[in-house]
Amino acid sequence: MIWPQVERQGTREVAGLISRGVGLAVLSVLSWQVLARGVGFSSPGLVLGIVDGANFIFHEAGHVLFSFFGQFLGILGGSLTQVAIPVMCTGYFVRHRQSAASAVTLFWTGESITHVAIYIADARLMALPLHGGEGVIHDWNYLLGRLNLVNHAGSLGRLAFTLGVIAIFSALGLLAIDLVSRWDRPPGSEGSIDGHVDGRVQ
Repeated sequence: MIWPQVERQGTREVAGLISRGVGLAVLSVLSWQVLARGVGFSSPGLVLGIVDGANFIFHEAGHVLFSFFGQFLGILGGSLTQVAIPVMCTGYFVRHRQSAASAVTLFWTGESITHVAIYIADARLMALPLHGGEGVIHDWNYLLGRLNLVNHAGSLGRLAFTLGVIAIFSALGLLAIDLVSRWDRPPGSEGSIDGHVDGRVQ
């Protein structure tokens, strides 16, 4: 019978619309929190705190992975890996045409970049509390010091933050487009036979 199949498909479509609508609302709130935080250090809140916790894990793993290539790359590898992981996730979902998942991981990419931006902007003053206590190297003070760019830490941090914000707003736009495209799709069109819905009982 076709009708039950169409009804199930319609239920999935409604669920998809609701989940994307909720996701867009949540990402919008989180985006506002990222913008409000800027390049200054402040409490990220529960959800962003969880995201930043994941960022930290990949950051530390990056130091280990790149430690085989010398001190400079070993230190740079933390920030590189922290950003590269969500970038690779986004690439995977884009390749498989999963727009909603792509939007979420693209948001993660942007948030991770803004997280690195805070670290970059702090390179001259070194006011951020670092994990590990006394004697821990401030990644970006070392990196920019080697490049004679410590005095430009604030400008470089703001530039990185801007790039992160662009990625975040791109994620919101991608999810909004996906939501609208599903809203305009004829009911039952997804997964129907040959793209048509047949209401006859067979």
